[in-house]
Amino acid sequence: MERVQIHRTSVADQVAGILRQRVLNGELRPGSSLQEIALAESLGVSRNTMREAMRILSLEGLLKRSIHRGIAVAQLSLQDVQEIYHVRRVLEISAIHAAKTPALELLHDLLTALEQYERAVRARDWVSAVTHDLHFHSLLIRFLGNRRLESFYQKTIAELRVGMVLVDQRHDHPGILIPVHRKLYELLKAGNLKECAKILLQHLDDSEARLGGIMASEVEQASRGKKARGNGRAADERASRAAAL
Repeated sequence: MERVQIHRTSVADQVAGILRQRVLNGELRPGSSLQEIALAESLGVSRNTMREAMRILSLEGLLKRSIHRGIAVAQLSLQDVQEIYHVRRVLEISAIHAAKTPALELLHDLLTALEQYERAVRARDWVSAVTHDLHFHSLLIRFLGNRRLESFYQKTIAELRVGMVLVDQRHDHPGILIPVHRKLYELLKAGNLKECAKILLQHLDDSEARLGGIMASEVEQASRGKKARGNGRAADERASRAAAL
């Protein structure tokens, strides 16, 4: 009898899934610190399980660990955005030019990812939309035929997930994202690689500009909040000194 492989989801994977959803839907904001003990107690799991869940999300680029702040939700700087999109342009445009004889299986996978993305956008399910969007772009890298580049690309764009959810949520006309991806697929299928690369480049430029604008807004908002908290503490100290007199 042929042995059937059974995949079991560990508790750490389940906890990682819960935290991932909280990060991507904005409940846990970029830059916010995560308290390992408090989170473990709130979900009824051990600290070791929570530590493993955080490790999983760190590998995905959703969490960052620092010496002074411990572990926190990843927050991109403007330089991070510029560097990641530089990588995307180099690899994705090169992949389009390499797609001279695309495999039917890969075209089918691209179409499936595209249709899932379109459904998510129409449903305004931005977390799912970003997942399928990044998967669509990741599939393009397969045209390069280099697994190491695929792995490098996956790790690089993982850092964009939180920011891209914010971009799609705040897009003035999110519906216009659908025809862009559909056009990329149709041009690729037809073998019009030059036009496909041109549209992809414009799409990446627009995406970077929107994400950069949102990141700048997030930094400004955090700065105002920090200043307000500082003013509040100063007012409390003045009140305390006045009461002591």
